Amino acid sequence: MNSPRERADELIEKFEQFADYNECDVFTQRENRFKNAKQCALIAVDEILNIESFHLLNSTLKNDIDYWQEVKLEIEKL
Repeated sequence: MNSPRERADELIEKFEQFADYNECDVFTQRENRFKNAKQCALIAVDEILNIESFHLLNSTLKNDIDYWQEVKLEIEKL
């Protein structure tokens, strides 16, 4: 399993190709693509956490939830 930071980077990279970069003149195209990809990655992780939060009683899923919460923190730090 990848570290939370590696997974955060991977998610942003996957979404970056779909991120629109023409929304603002203040940032470069690269910065806008990264910012939009980051938002997409956060949405994806939130969806995972929402699905798994219904299963908190299962201890094996608790580890998964902790992992995805760490991934979310790493994305937010980028």
